[in-house]
Amino acid sequence: MDLNHLDITVDNLTITARPGQNILEACLSAQKDIPYFCWHPALGSVGSCRQCAVKVFNGPDDHTGQIVMACMTPVTPGLRMSIADPAAAAFRDRVIEFVLTNHPHDCPVCEVGGECHLQDMTVLAKHTDRRYRFTKRTHLNQNLGPFIRHEMNRCIGCYRCVRFYRDYAGGTDFGVFGANRNVYFGRAESGTLENEFAGNLVEVCPTGVFVDKPFSARFRRKWDMRATPSICPHCAVGCNVTVQEREGEFRRVTNRYNATLNGYFLCDRGRFGTGFLESAARLRTSKQRTGDTARSDIDADTARNALATLLRAGDAIGIGSPRASLEANFALRALVGPDRFFAGVSDHDAAIAATAAALMRDHHIPIATIADAEAADTALILGDDPSDIAPILALSLRQMAQRADRATLDARQIPDWNDTPARIAAEGHRVPLLIATPLATRLDGIAHEATRMAPAPLTALACAIAHRLDGAAPLTTTPEHSENPSARASDIAAVLGRASAPVIVVGGAACGPDLILAAANIVIALRRTGAAARLAILLPEANSLGLALLDAKPLAAALDLLAAGHAKRVIVLENDLHRRADEATLDRAFAGVETLCALDHIETATTENADIAIATGSFAESDITFVNLEGRMQRGHKAIFSNTTAPQSWHVLRDAGIASGRFSADRWHDHAALIGAMAAELPVLAAIETVWPATRSGDMQRQATLPHRYSGRTAVNAGLDVREPKPHAHPDSPLGTTMEGPPLHAGSPIVPYFWSPGWNSAQAVNKFQTEIGGDLVAGGRGALMFGGSAGRSTYATLAAPPRAAGAPLFLPLARVFGSDELSALAPAVTARMAPPDLVIGPDDAAQFGLTAGSVVDCTIGGTTVTRLVTIASGQPAGLIGIATGFPGEPALHLPGTGTFSAGDRS
Repeated sequence: MDLNHLDITVDNLTITARPGQNILEACLSAQKDIPYFCWHPALGSVGSCRQCAVKVFNGPDDHTGQIVMACMTPVTPGLRMSIADPAAAAFRDRVIEFVLTNHPHDCPVCEVGGECHLQDMTVLAKHTDRRYRFTKRTHLNQNLGPFIRHEMNRCIGCYRCVRFYRDYAGGTDFGVFGANRNVYFGRAESGTLENEFAGNLVEVCPTGVFVDKPFSARFRRKWDMRATPSICPHCAVGCNVTVQEREGEFRRVTNRYNATLNGYFLCDRGRFGTGFLESAARLRTSKQRTGDTARSDIDADTARNALATLLRAGDAIGIGSPRASLEANFALRALVGPDRFFAGVSDHDAAIAATAAALMRDHHIPIATIADAEAADTALILGDDPSDIAPILALSLRQMAQRADRATLDARQIPDWNDTPARIAAEGHRVPLLIATPLATRLDGIAHEATRMAPAPLTALACAIAHRLDGAAPLTTTPEHSENPSARASDIAAVLGRASAPVIVVGGAACGPDLILAAANIVIALRRTGAAARLAILLPEANSLGLALLDAKPLAAALDLLAAGHAKRVIVLENDLHRRADEATLDRAFAGVETLCALDHIETATTENADIAIATGSFAESDITFVNLEGRMQRGHKAIFSNTTAPQSWHVLRDAGIASGRFSADRWHDHAALIGAMAAELPVLAAIETVWPATRSGDMQRQATLPHRYSGRTAVNAGLDVREPKPHAHPDSPLGTTMEGPPLHAGSPIVPYFWSPGWNSAQAVNKFQTEIGGDLVAGGRGALMFGGSAGRSTYATLAAPPRAAGAPLFLPLARVFGSDELSALAPAVTARMAPPDLVIGPDDAAQFGLTAGSVVDCTIGGTTVTRLVTIASGQPAGLIGIATGFPGEPALHLPGTGTFSAGDRS
């Protein structure tokens, strides 16, 4: 007997379902059409819309049956049901007629027209006539901020929005008001939605109540946009996205379903941060400095020749970037030589990434995926707040904690709750979320315990936890911390010891790489006790791990080399060095540099100071490979095509290398050749050849990126030429640039967009849940580079640093909106950014004479920045969080000590 599948009969046809599914899920996965509104795979069922009515029969002799809601009825072995039954069909028709009584007739002007789930379900239910002739109910729309426009008159009362925002994402500033037919979904008063996942309302809503406001300003119908799978460049999670463009202009980003990563959702930084592609910050033409200050535009050939001239001198060094692709970083490394290739990140960030790479590559520590975090039965967060650094990981941890609370609540319903064995068994269902960080996190509210500690004692606490789990695990060697709260360590170790699949989440931004090593010790200790423990390491940028795997030398070494006069020419790849080092250090290093060449797609302080600034394509205009914080290698494809699109960075470097004589004329003639060279030279990157096929010239039957309804290819250019322009050619991609190709979803792991006859909305993804490998991933799962088995790992011995005395210790605070370099340039995100703040405890505020809302100048390592004061209760004395990474600000050496002075509010 196959316990993982069961057969049910649908309209006299047998389909296979999975235990635990409801009828609606089973039928959608089997390509059977049932209309629905309120159900969502991630949100479950509430039965509020009554649209998914089907008839279920009680045994073979029952010919009458009863109407049930498919989303609320679980499948059972031998279940017999009908979708087409006339009574069920009539029921669905009446329900949708009722839903439409107050819905406006605004499809032609609605931005969701053509991808509206309500339109799809109306057609699917075969409802064609309206009998309602009375005044429609109307509502007042609210201003919900720069991301979302509110059109409440379109609401059909499915409750999806509030279930997602409050129950799933943990938002508190949105709800449902009213009663009966007069319900209102919004805020108590107009104002920006505060939750960083609010943008998902655009896709969660089955109608057009919540509209993508930036997209609305650059609107095109869904069928008139190219759709290409890519990777979000705004954090190290690497969420899967779909980039949509029209005639070479970026339009929007939508979620791309990946069951093992971001699932159905994106954070708002990922969804709206890509607006930087059409912002004023773009570097669209290459520039060359002709005098001390003047810069003039140059064409691509001139830029290539200028870079080739620089290379012929033979003493150039290259500085890579964690926001550049593996391809671009490898090309620069090959061009200047491995010994002259440097990581373009601060020493602190480089040490964190190098520690993560070593744990994965050399010490075989099992790494948690995002799906592992959600499925864990216990999680311990150490060091940093994942809500700001890796929002989707934080969302997964929230689901884990909420699932635990629901299980505990259900367990408390047992009749003999006061019976000790029953109580213990029920409490065993509860999944604790434990937090130990220097500063408060946004997950504290759902944690079962949240502890605040300075970095040094926190590292010692982590070592003590590992020691309680396994006596062979070393404690910190500094006597000062030998008395570190043993009771706290014992309590946490006891909770972790009861778990079967715990996840340890650790970030080193505030505490450094030693805390990451201590967290790895906890995982090793747990694995030795038989638990399937895993480690999740928070990394700062999209390709931080990929850059670390190239074994680049530290940036400080490059600056020392320049300051000593051992290199006169520098190539900087997609990086602003002014975000990585202080101005005094950069001035000293570059004082003797003869030529600075910067390749980038945005204007930065580095491109403005460069002798040669070469415009390159962004992530959406390039074929890219990133390595995320899981060690998952993923590929994104060129999504925007235009005759004026800048070349990809690795193309520029290759062509300059050929022109200078450093490369042979046939070097990396296509993307596949570059990938092969990377895998051959660096065995750690061998998995890159398995991450989606790299199509060579001449390959046919590539999946189309233009929908089959794409229109206006000739008319849009009629003012220039009455002839239809030749389609853009891109032989490096496994995706085609035209409408021609194999049928959509025809067994391909590369899915540029979801569509099925009659299913035009984002809900179409729910029709393909079992198409590929049992759980469709739109674009492949990527390649997890490191398996990991802690049985082969050894403990790290750590010496905890001494406690800071006297001056306060400033710790970095990442912010979802503002700290990421690229998204902060998107106009919508810029409007969402709060002023950079400084978070201080009440005791320190009193000591230094600071009040909430006051302005203060902070001087750290000789660099001064201005901050708005926020006072946080419960924050330990001597620890101060300072928001970092905001545009135009100098780099800060953090963690570090500093001083205060009165700020200028102007």
